[in-house]
Amino acid sequence: MEEACMVLMGSMLSFGADMEHQKATARCGAGSVNWLPRSMRTTTRTATFMIIALAAAVGQQVPAPATSQQPAAQPIPDVPSSTPPGQSRSFGQTMGTVVKTIGEDEWHLIKAPFQTDSLGFSTGTPFRNRTLLWDALVVGSTGVLIANDESVARQVPVSWHQTSVNLSNGFTYGTAATAGGIYLTGLFTHDEHAQRTGVLAAEASIDSFLLYGAMKLIFNRQRPYMGNGEGKFFAGNFSSGSFPSGHATFTWTLASVVAHEYPKWPVQLLMYGAATTVATTRVTGGQHFPSDVFVGSTLGFLVGRYVANKDKHAQGSHPASRVKRLPDAILGHVAIQ
Repeated sequence: MEEACMVLMGSMLSFGADMEHQKATARCGAGSVNWLPRSMRTTTRTATFMIIALAAAVGQQVPAPATSQQPAAQPIPDVPSSTPPGQSRSFGQTMGTVVKTIGEDEWHLIKAPFQTDSLGFSTGTPFRNRTLLWDALVVGSTGVLIANDESVARQVPVSWHQTSVNLSNGFTYGTAATAGGIYLTGLFTHDEHAQRTGVLAAEASIDSFLLYGAMKLIFNRQRPYMGNGEGKFFAGNFSSGSFPSGHATFTWTLASVVAHEYPKWPVQLLMYGAATTVATTRVTGGQHFPSDVFVGSTLGFLVGRYVANKDKHAQGSHPASRVKRLPDAILGHVAIQ
């Protein structure tokens, strides 16, 4: 339990170091380039800590067999008996489960906007489940925001920047502390629902990190304080891309998971209110354009919603055809030692 607490605290401190560095960036502006390698290192450390946190949480839920007692008779007599075979194999299985789960999540999230088998095309009634309609609304809204990004960013007073950055960092800390606190409370009180919420929050955060990190590398958009403030895409800003907003994605992911696991209006108001504050202050702080936080918020909400509900959908889903069940059958036999 103490190891899990230390890992979660390390994850929060690592994310905090990244935000403190962005605060310094806001003061320095576009003229400083010394922070670029450090930003990449802190981002990598954040992802590493989150993966270890999820592995520690899974290890807490599925304890390894005791090593103090004599092991039972082995079915294969010629297996080499190294010093700690049980522990190393347990850790390998835990990490394998984490990698497999994250890989399945990423695959489902990437292909979700392009799935048309359930859109009603086979029956001649498009928009039956509204997937294509929501895709069009999100893409259209993003396009409208991108067209007005520069004008909106120029209307934000410079005097608002530092206060807004402080607010966004504070509410991001608060959202992460809330999710981590729920998990730690579950550990101490043996509340399985609270522990599950913490594990899902860590899983969803890793999913979001991989998605928005890849999008930043692909679109490498300039931030409002870079260049002429036009927010050009594919401008070589690989290490600190503006599109989408990582803070907005992160906070909306955590807020979505907690709000779906505790569907009471005070919890939803608190979590979604904090996430909205972070997204808004990233714009008023001069760190992002409106389209950046809109896409990040949408991505975070959908990732959190998917992770929180995927087990519920799997339990209540009808059996699929053999062809559709083939990828799941293959993944079910994959074991990473």
